Amino acid sequence: MRIPENLKESKAPAAVRLVAILDFIAEKGSASFSEISTQLVIPKSSTHHLLEVLCATQMLRLRVDGRYALGLHLFELGGLAASGLDIRLEAIPYLHELVELTGLTCHQGIMEGDEAFFLSKIQSPQAIILTSWEGKRIRLHSTSLGKILLAWRQTEQVEQILAKATFVKKTETTITDRQRFIEHLALVKRQGWAYDDGENINEIRCISAPVFDTKGDVLCAIGLTGMVSQFTNGKKEEYLSHLLATTEKISNAVNFGLKSRPMNKQ
Repeated sequence: MRIPENLKESKAPAAVRLVAILDFIAEKGSASFSEISTQLVIPKSSTHHLLEVLCATQMLRLRVDGRYALGLHLFELGGLAASGLDIRLEAIPYLHELVELTGLTCHQGIMEGDEAFFLSKIQSPQAIILTSWEGKRIRLHSTSLGKILLAWRQTEQVEQILAKATFVKKTETTITDRQRFIEHLALVKRQGWAYDDGENINEIRCISAPVFDTKGDVLCAIGLTGMVSQFTNGKKEEYLSHLLATTEKISNAVNFGLKSRPMNKQ
């Protein structure tokens, strides 16, 4: 990894090099003095001073094997950043925009431990009254939100969660076989979205997609819900297009501060 071209002429070269060293070690797990100096193309004298600062501030630590690894202060800062992220507040304006674009009800779901819950619900004025509310538990095996929240997790973790799950048959299309459901999750991950084909309620359809953090982990799932009649005549594909564009906007806003001017509603 080298210092990005667009930062090579920065007026704060030491700051650029500090960030480059942290990124380099984060990617490799650990690195020697020689690796840092050579691969980042930083003079040895500068490398020495920069590492001295990073270790003194506990951004890095020097292991007994002579290699540098991330320090405790970075993990403390990471925890503060995570605790300061209100994914509901970040997403709400985009969910309102999505409801206006599609005329469908929009949900946001999150995982807490081994369970999933509705974090937000924006109901369309055109919608029927749905049996969902903020804080309600989400069925993992029969909803598109639940599928999204599981699909990007490690296989071992998914198996542990599903080992405790009850595969209740809600409709004729509900997947009740654990292994078949795990295979279905692989499909969800490959295509990047999930569909509830009347698996929870016969007359209802729901399509969902993930919001990612910078590591590629799923922060939350966003879903569009409506009657089966609303998903015919090419409408499903149209909703999917709007949904994927919205989840990308939310991911960018959360991770990089790239706002795209959603409607200002709270």
